[in-house]
Amino acid sequence: MFHVNYDARTNCLTMKVEGFWKPENVVALAKEVGLKANQARAIRDDFNVIVESFDFPVQANDVADLLAGIMRGGMTLTRGRTAVVVGSQLNRAQAERTPGCGCS
Repeated sequence: MFHVNYDARTNCLTMKVEGFWKPENVVALAKEVGLKANQARAIRDDFNVIVESFDFPVQANDVADLLAGIMRGGMTLTRGRTAVVVGSQLNRAQAERTPGCGCS
């Protein structure tokens, strides 16, 4: 479902997400992202974030809204840049619904 890792050498928090999610999956992701983001912030407050979502299909609206909340909340934890890398134009459209979200 997901993997979250902070690499102090590159100063980057990487999230890989895949599969079709239920709201409880987002809750688990939020806990893990919060933990790793706070660990990163203890080292540097300008860490970058990359979300890799090549195998992450368009999600149901309730899940997409919860994911957007994680993104908005997480942006307050860093002065670095954030990017969401998607695998399709439809995924890009869903990712762009999140204010402040970079998307490629």
